[in-house]
Amino acid sequence: MAPVTQATTNKRAMLCLTFDNMGQAMAIGAGRAGAPDPLEPSLAIGYPRILGLLDELDLQGTFFIEGWNGLHHPDRVLELAERGHEVGLHGWVHEPLASLDRRRVEQVIHDGTAALDHLGLRPAGFRAPGALRGPHAASILADLGYRYDSSTDVAQADDPEEGDQFVEPGLLPSGLAHVPWRHAMVDSIQYLRRKQGPRKPEELEARWVATMDRLAEARATTTLVVHAYLSGTDDARFSVVRRVLGHVRQRGDIEVCTARTLAERVLAVRH
Repeated sequence: MAPVTQATTNKRAMLCLTFDNMGQAMAIGAGRAGAPDPLEPSLAIGYPRILGLLDELDLQGTFFIEGWNGLHHPDRVLELAERGHEVGLHGWVHEPLASLDRRRVEQVIHDGTAALDHLGLRPAGFRAPGALRGPHAASILADLGYRYDSSTDVAQADDPEEGDQFVEPGLLPSGLAHVPWRHAMVDSIQYLRRKQGPRKPEELEARWVATMDRLAEARATTTLVVHAYLSGTDDARFSVVRRVLGHVRQRGDIEVCTARTLAERVLAVRH
C-alpha cells in the first residue's frame, strides 16, 4: 500500500545517503554460503573504502545491515555507529519479505532486531531486502517501536528510469514514516538487474551527477542506495561514488542526511 499522507519536509535539496548489505548474509540466505568469512570482499575492501570516503567528505549515512551480522560481525557493525553513522535493519539473511507469510516475517524482523539490540544498537529504521516490503512488515515494525520504513511498494518494472528521480517522504497507514527511493538510484539495480542491460560506471556517474544538479535546482529530495560488495570493491564503480558525492559536497547546496533525519522531519510534521 502506498503512503496515505505526504509531507513536504524541507525547502532545500536533500540527499538521503544509504548503504545496504554486509558480509556473507545475502549469500547465506540464498544458499550460496554457510559460514561467515572475514575476508569476504565487501568486508575486506568495500567497507574500509566507503567508510574512509565518508570520513574524508565528512558525511554520515544510514547502513541497512542484516541482523545476522550482529551475531557474526559485531565489531564491524559497531564500527558504523562509532563512526557516526546510523544502523538500520535489513532482514536477517536478506529474505524476500514480500513472498513470506506473516509468521515468517515476524521471525525475521524480531530476530534481526534482537541481534542489533544486543549490541546496543536498537534500530529505528528498516529496509526490506529485495526492495518490496510486502503486506505484513509495516505493522510488525510499528509494534516493535520502529520509527520508519525505507522499503518500496513499487516493482522495478513500474518505476520509470527517465526523468527526475525525486522522492517525497510521507507516512504509512501503520504510522511509520516512509523514506522511499527510486530504482534508478540503486547501484545494484543499475549494474546488475536492468532489463535493458547493465550500465557502465561512466554512464551511471553522468546520470547521477545530472540528477544531483536537478535536485539542487528543484530543492527536492532523493535517496541514494549503494552496496559495498559492488561499489566498494571495484575501482571504477567506487570512483563513481567518490565523484558523485564529491560533486554534491562541492556544490554546497544539497543537504546530505541519514534516513532517520528525513523520517523524524515527517513525524514532526504529523505532530
